[in-house]
Amino acid sequence: MKYALLTDWHVHTAGFLSKIPDDQCLYVWDSNKERGLAASQKYGGTYESDLKKVLSDPEVDGVIIEAATTTHKELILQAISHGKHIFVDKPMSTTKQDALEIKAALDASNCRFILSLESLISGSYRFAKEEIAKGTIGDVVSVYFRRAHAGVLQNWLPDYWYDVNQTGGGVTLDLGCHGLALLPYLCGKPKTIKAIMTEIGGKGIDDNSTTIIEFENNAIGTAYTSFVTTTSDNYLEIIGQKGSIIVLGSPGSATGETIFIQSDIDSTYETKTTIDGTTLATYPYPIEVFSELITDPSLPDNKEYGIDVAVELSHIIEQAYLSGKAS
Repeated sequence: MKYALLTDWHVHTAGFLSKIPDDQCLYVWDSNKERGLAASQKYGGTYESDLKKVLSDPEVDGVIIEAATTTHKELILQAISHGKHIFVDKPMSTTKQDALEIKAALDASNCRFILSLESLISGSYRFAKEEIAKGTIGDVVSVYFRRAHAGVLQNWLPDYWYDVNQTGGGVTLDLGCHGLALLPYLCGKPKTIKAIMTEIGGKGIDDNSTTIIEFENNAIGTAYTSFVTTTSDNYLEIIGQKGSIIVLGSPGSATGETIFIQSDIDSTYETKTTIDGTTLATYPYPIEVFSELITDPSLPDNKEYGIDVAVELSHIIEQAYLSGKAS
């Protein structure tokens, strides 16, 4: 795949691009010339300040958008208008209306689309979904997911991460995306969304947050996320009417993940309550999926990271912020 990188704004840019070392960066576009030139040195593309020139080049297969969240809509629509495939860091947008406008443009095009949601690289989370579908723990009544780190507490996030004019929000929008996407993945269609957000680190953003989602199947999902705790390992707890599943650890980490299952339905889990997460497959990162889709046009669109998931996530984020402005 030959791609254009649309800014090196996001903290994940280098990590994501390292996943596709065989692909070629033809251009780096950035409205910030200094940052753009530095990125072109890192990733090998030619710095170009004229976005239309970049998007008009027929050699460019797609764009990798690692830009400020509040600029996503404009960049995506311009890429679609030039027929370029799109990878965008999460979230796609901060409102459902913007997301629907993007979806309408995408549906009228032949462009491929992938949203970066790294939680689904976890074989453990996929295994949990399969067990839910099998009925191993009965009907799900509660799912709790924690994802947190010390970015504000230890002050290692870049200063612009606290500028809502660029980010569109705080921890609920940024790190919270993982839980806010994982809950519907496990529970289905959201019905009502409420959030409580607080500010602890004095950065002017929500940095400690809990979002509660009521689902159409009557399950309740809770996503806790924070920039102010050294507790960084993920934690997933799924409670069903006939059992429970707990996943400890983070996908892709050196220590792997551990799964605990208790089931009143399947007695085999009475003696097999722990599964070493390293024995479960680690799935490709979304950017790797994007590269494969562009390299092989015969592959079907990926729905797990697709536009409908992106729209739903934008809706959840918008409702969370409407209900839970940081106090």
